[in-house]
Amino acid sequence: LEKERATIRIAAETGARQRGLGIAETDKVGRAAAASVPDEGPRDPTGYLAAQRLEDEHAIEGIMVIVRDLSELRWEHSAPVRVGCRMGRPEKAAPRVMNPMAHSLFPIELNGGNQRLLNNAIDKRTIRVQLGRRTCTVCGKESPLLRCHHRVVDAHGEGKAGEACGGATTSNPTKSNAYRRGEVQSVRMDEMVEDARIRLGIDRLPGQVKCMKKLNSRDQTPEAIEKGILRARHELPVFRDGTVRFDMSDVPTTHFRPREIGVPWKTLHGLGYTHDYRGNPLEDDEQTLELFPQDFIVAKGAADFLLRTAKYIDELLVRFYNMEPYYNADKHDDLVGHLICALAPHTSGGVLSRIIGWADCSGGYAHPLFHAAKRRNCDGDEDAIMLLMDGLLNFSRDILPANRGGQMDAPLVLTTRLNPTEVDKEALNVDSAWFYERDFYEATLNQPHPKDIQGRMDFVERRLGSIAAVRGYGFTHDCHAIDRGPALSAYKTLDTMIDKMNGQLALGQRLRGVNVRQVASSVVRSHFLPDLRGNLNAYGRQKVRCLKCGHSYRRMPLSGSCIQPKKETGRGLARMGVAKTEGGLCNGNLALTVSEGAVRKYIEVMRFVMDHYGVDLYTRQNAEWLASSADSLFNNDRAKQLSLSDFL
Repeated sequence: LEKERATIRIAAETGARQRGLGIAETDKVGRAAAASVPDEGPRDPTGYLAAQRLEDEHAIEGIMVIVRDLSELRWEHSAPVRVGCRMGRPEKAAPRVMNPMAHSLFPIELNGGNQRLLNNAIDKRTIRVQLGRRTCTVCGKESPLLRCHHRVVDAHGEGKAGEACGGATTSNPTKSNAYRRGEVQSVRMDEMVEDARIRLGIDRLPGQVKCMKKLNSRDQTPEAIEKGILRARHELPVFRDGTVRFDMSDVPTTHFRPREIGVPWKTLHGLGYTHDYRGNPLEDDEQTLELFPQDFIVAKGAADFLLRTAKYIDELLVRFYNMEPYYNADKHDDLVGHLICALAPHTSGGVLSRIIGWADCSGGYAHPLFHAAKRRNCDGDEDAIMLLMDGLLNFSRDILPANRGGQMDAPLVLTTRLNPTEVDKEALNVDSAWFYERDFYEATLNQPHPKDIQGRMDFVERRLGSIAAVRGYGFTHDCHAIDRGPALSAYKTLDTMIDKMNGQLALGQRLRGVNVRQVASSVVRSHFLPDLRGNLNAYGRQKVRCLKCGHSYRRMPLSGSCIQPKKETGRGLARMGVAKTEGGLCNGNLALTVSEGAVRKYIEVMRFVMDHYGVDLYTRQNAEWLASSADSLFNNDRAKQLSLSDFL
């Protein structure tokens, strides 16, 4: 019937167009012609309805219709609905490192070379850097630090090495309304670092102490150089707010066993875990305990890093602040019970927590309410933790960047007590029941709206206002270990992109519900092509950088070399880094900032996927066009390298 109607409609629309009718009139004529063919219905209405009902039942019930007819028992689908998923991002458990990495928040400009090494700045003795102007309240001298760094003068007028004035300084900027109030000053780096070394009581400086090129804070006040030296001794990177952090993927959990987190039950008993979730006294490593809302199970990969951080804090307290050590940790188990601050990016509020154990995975286990207090919902997010003493000692608002977003990802406030009524409602929808009633399962057979059956669920929201909002959570399925499974996903263990693509597409070939060609086309179209297109644009718009002084240009100078005024290294003002008024230019070689390899990195992988797994024609043509664009950009037809065999 539909085929006959389509034939008549095409003929009517063709005649209408030949008569010169418009689009709307032609469509109207075609519809009227198709409607002229009557629909008398099926020849056997009863049989047609029965066949349609049988087809619908098979689409929904499948083989269960026959099974129920052959058995007197009640049979239901074990999995009525199957949910597919994809990897949003690979797991992470690694230190937070700035780009480029630094140990100290002290500026040395270009005096430290390309790697910003403190030893290179010391070799120049006096350097010129932009720092905030401050005045000592004791000796009256200007010092950029919070405590005056000038040496104490003896009776003969000579400064005593290692003995600093130490007076508090006050800010007196001359550019009070400027975006950044710092001014270019001369700093005797050799004396400052030598005094710091003597006060710390160490024999020599670490091999590499990496500093900053410049400070982006408003007052441009640096931190004490001693902190950077001690961080370098313990191989710890610093973040822009002065703290040492470790990032981990968020993983929610409500229960654990002492065996799973590698901590003896006696230790946990002293931390408040006196009874298991059934109310029995804690006497065994195999008993299941309910996690306190503000306790944290750290990834084992962070154990050594946090231990080095604790030793750094103790050494800072003893050598710099002349106080007693706090952690006294010799092994990572000594950190169990100590407080940490957890902080999510794009927020400015940390949440107080406590280390209770270690998990063999690349994530941090915590209570769902705790993750919600950080404004996270555990959909692949990663957050940072820092030792609380580190944040209290080293964090300062004065060293935060003054540019847009500088106040974000900084512990400006600290939440000390978790309140379930103040977290996002998404965490209040967590199911905390021990089991589901039979009518719940039967209600799901009709696929109702979740709001229609939420009365049968035990949500956290229904517990607000009582102790049950934070304690007494249930679970329906137990496991042998919360971290059982691959410690790292294949995306991180496989080395090359070809190996990763082979792994993904080989898995697709084993799954009946996956079309490998569509998967390959989707990966090429959504990942490789946008990356190649963006890299081609970046290569055409890139800056050039001087290899000598580090200055970058948006446009290549006509001379083909750096045209910045040369900074001499002789005596007088030139030794301090001041450029001569009639001196020469830098004339350093210029280098590209985007390499050819960065543009071509996915071309071979893309061709491998297209040749071995196949893609649709449009995607193949688009990929070949972009690959030919890259070849025309980098290949020189005039210059061709020949081998000896070409002359035989």
